[in-house]
Amino acid sequence: MRAMQTLILSATATAMLFLAGPTNAGVQGKGQGSIQADGMIGIPAGFQSQFADVNGVRIHYVIGGKGSPILLIHGWPEDWHEWRKMMPLLATKHTVIAVDLRGFGESQIASSGYDRKTLAEDLFQLMTRLDYLRATVVGHDWGGPVAYAYAAIHRDAVDKLIIVEGAPDGPWTTKQFAPLLHNPLWFFGFFEIPDFAEKVLVGHEKEFLEWFYRNRGFHIVPGSFSEAVITYYENSYARPGRLATSLQLYRTIDRDIADNTELSRTPLTIPVLAIGAKYGLGSMVAESMRQVARSVAPVLMENTGHFIPDERPEALYHIIEAFLGSSTAPEDWSPN
Repeated sequence: MRAMQTLILSATATAMLFLAGPTNAGVQGKGQGSIQADGMIGIPAGFQSQFADVNGVRIHYVIGGKGSPILLIHGWPEDWHEWRKMMPLLATKHTVIAVDLRGFGESQIASSGYDRKTLAEDLFQLMTRLDYLRATVVGHDWGGPVAYAYAAIHRDAVDKLIIVEGAPDGPWTTKQFAPLLHNPLWFFGFFEIPDFAEKVLVGHEKEFLEWFYRNRGFHIVPGSFSEAVITYYENSYARPGRLATSLQLYRTIDRDIADNTELSRTPLTIPVLAIGAKYGLGSMVAESMRQVARSVAPVLMENTGHFIPDERPEALYHIIEAFLGSSTAPEDWSPN
């Protein structure tokens, strides 16, 4: 098993656990659907499921709305569906593109390329293919480090960056995130052992993931995950190769540390919104982003757990819109 230091370094990369735009030749549609008010799985009305071949892999995304583009990047153990409650809200002012990272959801499994730089390049090529040459990029959990890599590598392609309960790993991680050792992060070391977790968990993917979706240590708002949503994710990750592929996010942390060490030498100058949850990474999201960006607006969401898009979609929407309108946001948010 990896050393305890690696476990600390892993902590910031994820959380405590853990609309219609232009089309191009070669981009294929999958259809439309609907979503119920209780958060059941489905494609929101007015959105379309699409595929595009970019960077050597077929990427799935859901697109809808009209206006300035917003790219939404999911975390683990979820896929584009984690944004389903927010997408119709954002679509009133923006074109929304919610993606499945390579190997997740309906995107193609690849044998490699799960470091944050490669994942970001997939999405940059997708947005270029769609003629969105500049966009707001939003990432939750593992999507946060991917969003940072996107902005740090393609600096003219991002106007504002929003990080939700995630942050890039780097040499700053050990000092700032050591307190997370007091939280249940046992699974980091478990996941990082090559070819081990997938062998132990084969045939038991649903039982394993059930603990994450239902554990009140990771989300505290009742009803955040409906039975339909839990069943969807469990079935999705139980498909052949999917859970094993998702673990590559954890097995590329060392490479990300090296990459981010270099990228952070030139801090981001665009406005950055860093959103943490009281029962999640909290203020450490902003603390980490200050290591890589000059203009960071922090927000701490009280009475909220790690899965903010599932737990507080309307509040998160309003915080994002306030930031997009003025580059500022309230530093603290609490439910009424």
